[in-house]
Amino acid sequence: MSGVAPVRAGDPERLGRYRVTGRLGGGGMGTVFLALSPGGRAVAVKVVRVELADDPGFRRRFVREVEAARQVSGFFTAAVVDADSEGTPPWLATEYVPGISLEAAVAAHGAWPEGTVLALGAALAEALESVHAAGVVHRDLKPSNVLLAADGPRVIDFGIARAAETTELTETGMVVGTPGFIAPEQLVADEVTAAGDVFALGAVLVFAATGTGPFGAGHAHALNYRVVHEEPDLTGVPPALADVAARCLARDPARRPTVPDLVGELSRLAGAGEAAGFFTEAGWLPAPVAAEVLRVRSAPLGGFVPPVPVGRTRAPGPARLRILAAAAAAAAVVLVIAAVVLAVRLSDDGEAEASGPPQRKELWTFPLEEGMHLVQVIGGTAYVDDQKGGLYALDTENGRVRWKYAHPLDEDVPTGPLFLGATESIVYYGAGEYTYARDAGSGAELWKWKDHGIHPSVETVGERAYVSEVRLIARDARTGREIWRNAYDGFSKRRPAASGGVVFAVVSDGTLRAVDAENGADLWRLKVGDQMETSPIAVNGTVYYGVRDGSLHAVNAATGRYAWKQGFEGASWDPAIVGGAGAPIVEDGVVYFENDGYVCAFDAATGKPLWRHKPGVDEADLLSVKNGTVLFSDGSDEGAGNIYALDARNGTRLWKEHVGGSLSLIEGRLYVEGDEALRVYSDAG
Repeated sequence: MSGVAPVRAGDPERLGRYRVTGRLGGGGMGTVFLALSPGGRAVAVKVVRVELADDPGFRRRFVREVEAARQVSGFFTAAVVDADSEGTPPWLATEYVPGISLEAAVAAHGAWPEGTVLALGAALAEALESVHAAGVVHRDLKPSNVLLAADGPRVIDFGIARAAETTELTETGMVVGTPGFIAPEQLVADEVTAAGDVFALGAVLVFAATGTGPFGAGHAHALNYRVVHEEPDLTGVPPALADVAARCLARDPARRPTVPDLVGELSRLAGAGEAAGFFTEAGWLPAPVAAEVLRVRSAPLGGFVPPVPVGRTRAPGPARLRILAAAAAAAAVVLVIAAVVLAVRLSDDGEAEASGPPQRKELWTFPLEEGMHLVQVIGGTAYVDDQKGGLYALDTENGRVRWKYAHPLDEDVPTGPLFLGATESIVYYGAGEYTYARDAGSGAELWKWKDHGIHPSVETVGERAYVSEVRLIARDARTGREIWRNAYDGFSKRRPAASGGVVFAVVSDGTLRAVDAENGADLWRLKVGDQMETSPIAVNGTVYYGVRDGSLHAVNAATGRYAWKQGFEGASWDPAIVGGAGAPIVEDGVVYFENDGYVCAFDAATGKPLWRHKPGVDEADLLSVKNGTVLFSDGSDEGAGNIYALDARNGTRLWKEHVGGSLSLIEGRLYVEGDEALRVYSDAG
C-alpha cells in the first residue's frame, strides 16, 4: 500500500531533467510518476493526458494556472517545483510526499476517531488557506488528493482542474471534479469560488469519520443529484464534527464558514494549536495508518521495503538509490570494463595521478530481467530479488543459482514480498501478514511470525534475531521462539544494531534506546530528535550515526552520553544541496563518513577532524576502506557510475574509474548492475 508501483513498458524514462523511477497513480487529468532530480531529490510528476495536451486552449490555461500554483506555500501543501507546458506531453512536478492517501488509508483500516479527524480538518483548512491566498481555487479536494505523511497531511493536485475546463474533453461529458465532493453551485451554475473548496472539505471530513461520503456512493449522475437536491447524510458522525461538517455542506455557499474561520475553529477543537509539535511524528494518525505511513517513509523510492544494503547499512532517501531503486535496470548504462580498461586518472587540479585503479577480471555474469535487483551479498551468497515474489540465491564463486523460491503474489501489493535481509545462515522477508525466515543454504522455510503487515527490520547476532517495529523483540534465530520483548511508545525508524551485549534501537519519538541483549531491560535513552539519517553503528564502545543535516554524532555505548559531534557549518557547507548522511565506516581508530557534500575522516575517540575531501558529485556513496584506500562512488545516472579512490591518510585523490551502472564493492569484488545483467569482477590483475 505504499502507492509506488514499478514503471511499465512505454512509460517515459525521463521527464525534463527528472529520471522516472516508479508510478504513483493516475486519474482524469493524467498519470503521476515518481522521479528524481539530478541531485537526487524526489518529485511527483503529473503527465497530462494526450487528449488534454492536444487542446491549445488547455496549454494556455495550464501555463497560467501553474504560475499561480507556484505561489502556493504552506505546511500542508505539496509545493510545485517545476513544469513544462510546452513539453510533449506537458507535465507538472511537485515535491514528493512519502505517505499514503486518505482514500487508501480509510479503505484499508476503516473510519477514524473524532479527534484525529478534527486534527486532519485543521491541517486541511490551513492548506486551503495557503491555496486561496495565492489566488487559486483547488476545485478537486477529495480523499485521494489528501496524502498522509508522518508530519501531517498534504493537499495535492491544485492548479490543473481549471486548466482542463472548456476543452473538448469537458464538452463531451467530462466533469472537472469528483462526484460527491463537487459543490452544488458548481454543478448548477458553474460557479467556482473558495466556498466550493469548503464544501469539499466538509465532505472529506465526513468520509474520514464514517468511511463514506455524505452523499453515499453510486453513479456520478445519482451523486450529483443528491448534492443538489438532498441533505447530506451525517449518520455516525460525532456531534462536534457533525456540526462543522453540516455548515461546510450548506447548499447556499453564503452560509458556509470561511476558511480562516475553519482554521481557528478546527484547531481549537483538535487542540492542535496548543500542542507543540503536534504534527512532528506519525502519532497523530490512527495506529495502523501510522505504521503504514512509517513503512512507506522508511522504504527506498522504488516501491518496496528496504533490504539490508549491499556492503553496509544506509538509510533510504532520495539520494540513496544506487543499489535499491526499482528502476536501476532502466537507468543503467552499458558496462565497458576489461583487463585493459582505460580509466580517467586525473587529480582535482587536472594533473595525471600517480596510481590507477586495479585491473579487474570478470568472474561471472547473471542475467537480470525487468525488476530483478541485487539486494545483499553475505556468506558466499548473493541474493537477487525480482520484486514479483521470486528470490534467487547465487553462489558468489560462479554465479550459479543455489536455490530459488517464489512466494505467491498478493494482487493487492504491486511489488510482491519484501526482502528484509540475510545472515550467513538465515534469509528474512515479509509477505502479507507475516515475516518469514528461510534457511540460507537450502531455501527451506524455518519459521514465520505474524507481523500484521508491518514487516520489521531484523538484526541477527549469533543465535538471536532482534526485531524492531512497534516494539523490540528478541527471537531464537533458528526457531523464531520469542525470548523477550521491550515495548515503547512509537515505531522503529531504523534497523537496530547489536554490539557488546547491547541492542540499540531508534524510535519515532526521537530517542535512541539501549536495551540489554540478554533480557531486554532498558539501559538508557537519549533524545536525538527525528533527524537521524542512518542506522546506528556500534564499534568499540561507541555508537555512531549520521543526521539529516550532514553531521556525524558519537555516543558512549555504556552511558548514553554524547562523546562528540562534528558538523559542517560555514560558508562552504550547504545542507540544502546534499542528501543527508551515509552510515560511517570505522577502521583502525578512524571514522570515515560522507554526506554527499564531503567525504571525511575523524579520530574515532575524540572526533578530531583528520581530513576532508569535497567530491564535487551529486551523490557520493562511501563503499569501503581497505589497505589504506577509501573508495566511494557517484551513483548510477548517465555520466556517473564511477569509483573514486582516496588516500586514507590524508584524503588525497588517487584515481577514478568509470564502470557504469549501479555498483557495490564487497570483500574485494565489484558487483555491477547494468546492461540487463549482474556482472562480478575481482581485483586481481
